[in-house]
Amino acid sequence: MNKHQNLFFRTFLYSSLIILISLVWYFGNIPIISNYLHDIELKTYDLQFITRHNLNLDPNPPRNILIVGIDAGSINKVGVPWPWPRQFHASLVDALIQAKTKLIIFDIIFDTISPLSAQTQDVSGTETIAMTSFDAGKEDDDIFATSIKNAMNVFLACEAEPISKTEYQTILPINTYLKALNNDISFLGNSAVTYDSDSFVREAKIIYPEFYKDPAIAGSTAFRAAQRYLNVRATISSNNSIKLGKNKVPKEFLINFYGPSETIKTISYWKALELISSGKTSDFKNKIILIGRAKLKASIDPFKSVRSPDSFPTPYSALTPNFSGVELQATILSNLIENSFIAKASNFLTILIFLVFALISCLIISNLRQRLVLCFYLCSFLSIIYIVIAFLLFAFLRVSIPPTFTAYGVILPIYFINLLDQYFIVDKARRRQAKIFRQLVPSQVADEIERMDQEELALGGSKRVITVLFTDIKNFTGLCERNSPETIVNILNQFFTEMVKIIHKHNGLVDKFIGDAIMAIWGSPKILEKESQAMLATTCALAMNRELASLNSLWERMGMAETLNIRVGINTDYAVTGNIGSIQRMQFSAVGDGVNVASRLEAVNKVYGTNILLSSNTAKLLDKSQVLREIDTVIVPGKDIPLDIYELLDPKDYNQDLLSKYSTALNHYRNKNFDGAIKYWEECIRLDKKDKASKIMIERSIKFKQLELNSKLPEDWKPIWIVENK
Repeated sequence: MNKHQNLFFRTFLYSSLIILISLVWYFGNIPIISNYLHDIELKTYDLQFITRHNLNLDPNPPRNILIVGIDAGSINKVGVPWPWPRQFHASLVDALIQAKTKLIIFDIIFDTISPLSAQTQDVSGTETIAMTSFDAGKEDDDIFATSIKNAMNVFLACEAEPISKTEYQTILPINTYLKALNNDISFLGNSAVTYDSDSFVREAKIIYPEFYKDPAIAGSTAFRAAQRYLNVRATISSNNSIKLGKNKVPKEFLINFYGPSETIKTISYWKALELISSGKTSDFKNKIILIGRAKLKASIDPFKSVRSPDSFPTPYSALTPNFSGVELQATILSNLIENSFIAKASNFLTILIFLVFALISCLIISNLRQRLVLCFYLCSFLSIIYIVIAFLLFAFLRVSIPPTFTAYGVILPIYFINLLDQYFIVDKARRRQAKIFRQLVPSQVADEIERMDQEELALGGSKRVITVLFTDIKNFTGLCERNSPETIVNILNQFFTEMVKIIHKHNGLVDKFIGDAIMAIWGSPKILEKESQAMLATTCALAMNRELASLNSLWERMGMAETLNIRVGINTDYAVTGNIGSIQRMQFSAVGDGVNVASRLEAVNKVYGTNILLSSNTAKLLDKSQVLREIDTVIVPGKDIPLDIYELLDPKDYNQDLLSKYSTALNHYRNKNFDGAIKYWEECIRLDKKDKASKIMIERSIKFKQLELNSKLPEDWKPIWIVENK
């Protein structure tokens, strides 16, 4: 098994372990852990609703459903405390029949006789609410029952009230209303809501198999109303899945909320009566009307007839108040009618998704194990992709998969377990070697070399454009003669230490030391744009000069009489870079004509008295932040092609007037106007008496002028100086 196969096997082994643990935690019933994971998923599921709302992707609220809300405004308007006499509801039912509504659904359990009866008691059964006559209450109930019987499209709520963990009692409307419905349980619906572990409502339960022995409470209000509205017969299979007409509906589904609270159109109870009585029935015609408490607080019910606050937290609770029960029923009913509920992905599909993303992360890590930072970014990006996919499935296909578990429960754990393996096992020896290796080359170059496979690290090379910098200490031989070997070694060590730091800081690679000289390259093995190479190399050369000035100050304080100066040559050209040497000992280096030119330019500094010389190849790649002076056109030893050379000046210390006059003089010189050239170069010397380049060019101009006067200057003379020695 080769190295790559071994890494893939290790990654696959760890990944399989993570997947197994994740599946057990998520689908099992591990105390604390499973509950904690599901609570996280519930909250991130809520974020999908909020995100969908913020992106204006919520579905359109139903147009065929209207809520008539019994709110504080209605109670204040009628001037009668809740619960109201039943004739109020009878008046509303009669008005809705007149308005030709499709269905009328009460989200109120009428399990006690009218509040006008003296026998009406509160929930505890200890306090009489009203002291009116029994006949008044019976008459009130009969009025409502008559309206129900005449309408024959009224649905009443019921529920199962727990007595113990295994027992319950059925809470039904009073017999008067059941008789009005001809004891037809299809007009009764269980109005209970389903809570998640955090007491939020996200799911709807349509049928209750546990109550099949008590058919009145075996189906939800929404389920019974949907059958009647769609005029279809429901078929319930042995696994409790439901076929509602042509649509298949699970016995439980995720509610597809249309938006925050009060998104579905709601009209106050008193307003509904007022509109119908004034003949404005268009809002009610052919609609499903749901009637129930809306934002009715317990404090507004002096007779304590409300069993529990009619307020339910939903995914939108972070944005708006809780939903009322009647709004929940309206949402669930609309989901059933429009077949627009959110389906939970099956366990098989969920596991398949886990495995697919686990495999992708496994492949990423096994192929990029040695680039753990890149692995982390890719795994994080893969996690984001999963979260986006989960949201898109939710928002557009109404399918819910675990919103974030695959990211934090599968992808990232796979990364971190393999990170630990890579760090503590695979990379233990490599880190020891890398620590030494990174002392020799900059970290960026080390990263590039470490990414190379065995074939790339073999003997051989490739041709590419690089920038080469040569630097040498002036008069080093004389320095050695005047100082002890120990002093020279200490000076060189300090010099090389600081110069190498600067080269590394500027992303250069120290190719080799040659005595007191340094060769550095840019563009290999780490590939850089030509322009970047040139800027980094020239900036590095200037920084080396500045650092040497600091070292000279230090050495002067230590008693050294001499001041060190360096010459630098820089060239950008094609060269062959790669591993050069033998199988037993190889060195990454660069060879070629472009390297030789940089070395020759370093020596040409002696001729012109300059410090840093560049070839035109490098000069033309620089931007205006670098200050250059074109010195001359030369042919360096070993070359036949003329080369324009430029001096690199420190932007913090140069004379713009001198540069301008030197350029003018050089133009005169190249046009054989030697008198003009001499004039301007003399002005340059007046500006800077140490400007050796101007002095050299004056001497040449005088020589060529004399030859011209004696008619000895060749007709094909060209302003090109041949450098005799390196």
